[in-house]
Amino acid sequence: MTEKMKAYFQMLERLSTEELDRSIESLVRVEKRNVALMIAHIAEIARRRGHVERGYKNLFEYCTRRLNLSEGSVARRIQVANVSRRFPQILVALADNRLSLTVAGLLAPVLTGSNVEKLLSDCEGMSSREVEEYLVALRPKPVFTPSIRKTPSPPTSASPLMLQAASPEPSLPTPRPVLRVSPSILEPARPETFNFRFAADRGFKEKFERLAEVLGVGNPLLHMAEIMEKALDIALDKKDVKRKLARRLERKPRKADNSRPQTRAREVSRYIPTHTRERVQQRAGYQCEYRASDGTRCRSRTGLEIEHLKPFALYHSHDEQHLRLFCRAHNRLNAEKVYGVAFIQGKIDASRRKPPP
Repeated sequence: MTEKMKAYFQMLERLSTEELDRSIESLVRVEKRNVALMIAHIAEIARRRGHVERGYKNLFEYCTRRLNLSEGSVARRIQVANVSRRFPQILVALADNRLSLTVAGLLAPVLTGSNVEKLLSDCEGMSSREVEEYLVALRPKPVFTPSIRKTPSPPTSASPLMLQAASPEPSLPTPRPVLRVSPSILEPARPETFNFRFAADRGFKEKFERLAEVLGVGNPLLHMAEIMEKALDIALDKKDVKRKLARRLERKPRKADNSRPQTRAREVSRYIPTHTRERVQQRAGYQCEYRASDGTRCRSRTGLEIEHLKPFALYHSHDEQHLRLFCRAHNRLNAEKVYGVAFIQGKIDASRRKPPP
């Protein structure tokens, strides 16, 4: 393949600039058409929830892991796919190269039956920045009120206020400077060291200082990593099922007490005993066990639920060999296969209409 690409570059070198320009234009048209067709496929996959069937907990993960699309483009593609069935005009405009994918994604949330033709026509050929300004005129955003924040200015550059003070014409009005807050960051600094940075309110600061006092740390600013790690350990010891199981296995087994009179076995309830739940989670490696027909296993490790391969409503059993650890999406998919899509949707609708306690 490398040799073919080298030969292709040599062929391009022999083209004139006009021929190269026409070739690029042709490739762009093909790419735009393919993007529009791909989004139509994504819309159909979403409609039939095929991404769940193929072993992915959501459409974003399907697009990034199964299709290997870049994360930055997937969000726009999904936005367009969500409205493409109601407004196929947006795919036509995309295929004709009248709109870029970014612009189509910006327009998708605001399209209606009455404005779709006008918006697509008005925004034809616009850049994303121009479309943002166009949409703000249609849907104004709240104006920020002046405030005082403890956000330091960049130390190496002069602030707009300093430039205003040094100006020979102080009477001329200057716009109020807009201070940008740095986003949260988690980045590697060395092979085993990471930099963390985030902003928090005063309540978080007070809790952090109080935690340092509780842990007996004298100077919290010099031991922030130590304090945060201890806080994480406390939270994980209380919430992490993996740690709970490790502690349970470390405990010495208690001798059976045969002095107590035998009681009648209780009727099996839907509650799965803790030790059973922990063994199922450990066996699954704390990851969704669903596998698609091609062997792809779901990567989800959050929101996991115990699924009965033999439905509890029919068999009333918590036999471990028939228990699996599924994410919510695949738990629902399995339930729909057993009870039917309409029945499960009816149960969901009924639970949503149920008044809160």
